[in-house]
Amino acid sequence: MKRINTRYSGVFYRETKTKNRIDKTYYIRYKDLNNKDIEQKVGKQSEGIDTHYCNRYRNEIIMKQRLGEELPNLAKNKRSTKVLLDDIKEKYFENRKEGRSKQSDLASFKKHLEPFFKDLNLEFVSKEDIRSLQKNLKEKVNPRGEPLSTKTIHNILTILKSITNFALKEELLKNDYRKYIEMDSVRNKRERYLKEEEIKILFDYLKDDKKLYLFSKIALTTGARLASILFISKKDIDFSNNLITLYDFKKDQDGRVSYTAFLTDELSSLLKDWTINHELNEKVFNKNPTTIQKQMRIIINDLFNKGIDQDDRKNRAVVHTLRHTFASHLAINGTPIFTIQKLINHSDINMTMRYAKLSPESGKDAILNLKF
Repeated sequence: MKRINTRYSGVFYRETKTKNRIDKTYYIRYKDLNNKDIEQKVGKQSEGIDTHYCNRYRNEIIMKQRLGEELPNLAKNKRSTKVLLDDIKEKYFENRKEGRSKQSDLASFKKHLEPFFKDLNLEFVSKEDIRSLQKNLKEKVNPRGEPLSTKTIHNILTILKSITNFALKEELLKNDYRKYIEMDSVRNKRERYLKEEEIKILFDYLKDDKKLYLFSKIALTTGARLASILFISKKDIDFSNNLITLYDFKKDQDGRVSYTAFLTDELSSLLKDWTINHELNEKVFNKNPTTIQKQMRIIINDLFNKGIDQDDRKNRAVVHTLRHTFASHLAINGTPIFTIQKLINHSDINMTMRYAKLSPESGKDAILNLKF
């Protein structure tokens, strides 16, 4: 193997592999008391050895030779501290607020990051390691046999960055390998909403499935997120005034932030019939609520996503599209933007402004009336 010199005199390494990963095995050269060249193996980068340590160890040998002292014991001097991502992960998640996003990130870490970084010393993570990780993620497939989406990979790398930020801030790590993480751009904004004819197609498709029909009616009438709809209890519904209390889990993972939405007579009647045998504290969707998202995803894909790429967030319809449909049709019908903000429970008006271009007051009529 080719010997590669370092910037320190008498310190070099040879490229090797450890568990199919690119590694470096470090050596030092010096002359003994008889002026004979000595070449000594110090250790591998994956074991925590670097050029600084080798240089210090070599200088210590030379100094002790000059003073006639016993030479240092390599086994005692070799740095044994190994910084593992799994150890830092424990401290990082201990400091994260409890909630669904924490559990989701933890599950993603265990599935995608833990196997890759299992025995890798973070102090020696290299550009090649990060590239290998990203190549590994792009080759993975989801449970449906499809490649991981750009957004999924983006989220995994964001978790890695967040844990690394924490480690650097808490001085648990010195090697800042974040500069090697390349994040592909993700088109985050979902602009897709269902047209009136598409809403009719959806309702016609669901007319024989009372549960999914009711779910879609709630989503399209209130604009509530999936988690908010699944959290509704019978006690949250005011049938006398056609009102419903919704809980915004995006603002508060414990569901303590609530707001009021309005029900149509039709939806109120559907809910009354559906919950007639429910207890007050019982959830509206009390049986297998988590299957609703899976069932709706399959139906929406079948009805509206044929021929659309998995990563095309702008044009693909998803369950969350029902929320966008609610706000979009409010705008199309001329609802003031601040009213839409209140009805959809946006904390920032800038989030609601995406719907402004759909409003009749957006300036479209002014353009059409131009005389040139």
